[in-house]
Amino acid sequence: MKSWLSALLQILLLFVFAWVGKWLSATLQLHIPGSLIGMALLFICLQLGWIRLHWVEAGAALVFSQMILFFVPAIAGIMQYPWLLGIKGLLVLIVVVSGAALVMISTGVVAERVFKLGEVKRRDSVENM
Repeated sequence: MKSWLSALLQILLLFVFAWVGKWLSATLQLHIPGSLIGMALLFICLQLGWIRLHWVEAGAALVFSQMILFFVPAIAGIMQYPWLLGIKGLLVLIVVVSGAALVMISTGVVAERVFKLGEVKRRDSVENM
């Protein structure tokens, strides 16, 4: 009972950070989601030692272990589009996966060429000394 109460208080502390982030986002009219601002504030407070890790660790672990429940509405929303579960959905999946693969491959190729170009310039500058 005591551990559940402790976890509940920790979850409330996490919600406080989320609410502060949402308030900051709305007040300052930022185009960043308030929950991300709240997470950044929590991270800063943890890094500065204002919040101890054990103050939020059990609550965060409990929320994280129940994370699948947060995806239930999204999964139920798929039921509004039954064509996603058929051949057209498979085609959409193939397009999305192949597109993501092409982006990853092209990014890797460009990054490798940029890295090699940087090595060549570094070698030239060392040889000219």
